[in-house]
Amino acid sequence: MNAWLAGCAVLAALAGLRAWAHAVPTRAWGDGAANAAARRRAMAAVVLTLALQGAASGATLGPAGATAFVPASWMVMGWGFTLAMNQWPHGSRRWAGRLGMAGIAGCILGVAAKVLQV
Repeated sequence: MNAWLAGCAVLAALAGLRAWAHAVPTRAWGDGAANAAARRRAMAAVVLTLALQGAASGATLGPAGATAFVPASWMVMGWGFTLAMNQWPHGSRRWAGRLGMAGIAGCILGVAAKVLQV
């Protein structure tokens, strides 16, 4: 259960990265949203993703593990996401959303299962 929840927490980073990539100018995906409202929505998505990742990895690894795990997952997934965006812009747009939402759903289910176990 812990490895599954940690994997879901890693995948959830893709949801925040995809939201941010849509709100800022990227070479692969075009100019992005020019207005400040889109950036605020993207920032809210990033903060909510970080909170969910922190809760999931905290339930799995403890507070010290979550402190190291969440930034590391964003760095690793961000690196891979940047490479994918530049090589396959249309495929990465589709699959980042799918995998990110699967990670978020897994985190929600895993945290709910951990809460109900106690």
